Parts: sequence; structure tokens; C-alpha cells
Amino acid sequence: MRAAQRFGKQLQRLRTGRSLTQEQLAVNVGLSRTFITRLELGQHDPTLSTLVRLAKTLRVSVTDLLGESMSASLWWQVGEQRFATREEAEDHARPQGDMFIARYQNKPAGPVRRLFPVREKDTIGARKK
Repeated sequence: MRAAQRFGKQLQRLRTGRSLTQEQLAVNVGLSRTFITRLELGQHDPTLSTLVRLAKTLRVSVTDLLGESMSASLWWQVGEQRFATREEAEDHARPQGDMFIARYQNKPAGPVRRLFPVREKDTIGARKK
């Protein structure tokens, strides 16, 4: 997955987690709804000033907005591919028929690996409601 696509998914996750529509976010940031849509689809790379404005509006750090805060110390893995979130790892694992995903966390003694079962898609949505 390209960096722009990962960013787009993270932006959408943060926006919907705050119960904002694309239109509401666009108005608050001073962008068009169409541009927000393109960012979420990974069709555009945001400028630094756009990242800062989005982060301020969503009340997160630019690092969190980029989905990178956990990648240095915590990440999810399916095969050789790394993911910033459990949901991304599960979305990748399901079509392949994988039953487990690995979570890695950096510790002073080295990375610690823990396996988690891949949850069913309906289970994830039920938890969020």
C-alpha cells in the first residue's frame, strides 16, 4: 500500500472517529470536500501546510495523522508486510485466508511478538457501535 493510501485511510479513520463528514472537515480546514475525498482515496499527497491544518483541526499530532506514531514502537505484520493498525493487517490477512496476525512491540531487549486471531469483519463493526 502506498504512503498516500495509508495516509488517506488514517485521515478517514480520524475524521469518522470524530463523527465529522468530509464537508465539515473541509470547511473547518479551509479545503474543498472534493480535495478531502481525494486525500482519503490516496489520490493526492498533502502539502506540509495541509498536514498541519488537518492535524490541528483533528486535534492530533502530524505524526499521528500520518499514522506513524506507532510504527516506530508498535506495528502489525502479515507475512513480510507491516501495517500501522490491526484493522489494516486484518484487511490484508482475510483475503489470503490467514487466521492470525502478529503484533510487534519494541522493547529494550528487542521486539516482542504476539499473535492475534483475525477477527471477522462484522465483529469489528459491532465493537465500534
